[in-house]
This record gives sequence, C-alpha cells and structure tokens, in this order.
Amino acid sequence: MSSFRIDKPFESRPPRLKDLVNQHVMGDVWIRDTPFGPVTDSLKIAEHFDMKHHNVLRAIDKCNKELGTEIKFDLCKNLIENNHLSGPKGREREYRKVDITEFGLTLLLLYINTPKARKISAEILYRFFVLKTYVEGLNERQIGALKGYYRKQMKD
Repeated sequence: MSSFRIDKPFESRPPRLKDLVNQHVMGDVWIRDTPFGPVTDSLKIAEHFDMKHHNVLRAIDKCNKELGTEIKFDLCKNLIENNHLSGPKGREREYRKVDITEFGLTLLLLYINTPKARKISAEILYRFFVLKTYVEGLNERQIGALKGYYRKQMKD
C-alpha cells in the first residue's frame, strides 16, 4: 500500500504539475476526461481500505439504493459507472468499477465507516482539494494536457 504522506504541504506554495506527477501526490485522484472533474475509483478505495472490491461495490449499491432517488445528491454524476479490464494477459475480461467524485466519496463514507476508512478518506479528500485548487489556475490547454497524461497512465 502506498504512503499518503505529503512531504511538501500545499499551503507552502502551489505545486507545479511536474511536482505533483513526480511525487505521486495525485496518484489516487485524477482528472477524468469528462466534465465530472477530479475522481478516484472503487478499485483505489478497496486497495487503500484493505477491502475486497466487491464489498466496496456493495457499499456503493447500498448508497445508490438509499440516496439515489434524492435529486439533490445527483449520484449518477458522483458515483459514475465504468469498467476495467482484468485477468491473464490475452484473456482479460471487463469488470465493473465506479469512478467516484469528491462528493461521491463523502457520501460513500456513510456506508464504509471504520476508523481506518475515516483516516484514509481524509487523506484522499485532501488530495481532491489539492488537485481542484491546482486546476483552478490552469488554462484549457493545460487541463487538456493533464487529462491526456492520466488517460495515458490508465492505458499503461
């Protein structure tokens, strides 16, 4: 499991994209190539919470069942159904995963509530804050380059 420690606090100076990428500060939060903004995903949540992925998906389904009818939560834009390939090389299969926005993660925490989950969630939410604050100072070309970087990382 990777460390969540951020050696250079964001408050001291705004990070440059190169710093963020090289120091892996944003490794668990990235800009999705859609209008949804910064996201993490159910695989990362499972990894960091030491949970099986299907248990995270079960918590997401419970969140959707209980809060999905509330228009104000807009869960389809905060818990975004997606898929990923997994399995032996050449015989990969598509499996379900869910991309999760900052607000989606905040809601999901109501359904994954352990001391460890709360601590890790606070760190991931801090990464959302860092990335959102950083992106606010970028122009469209720079944001496009950042999205392209993450698109390439997800393919590799």
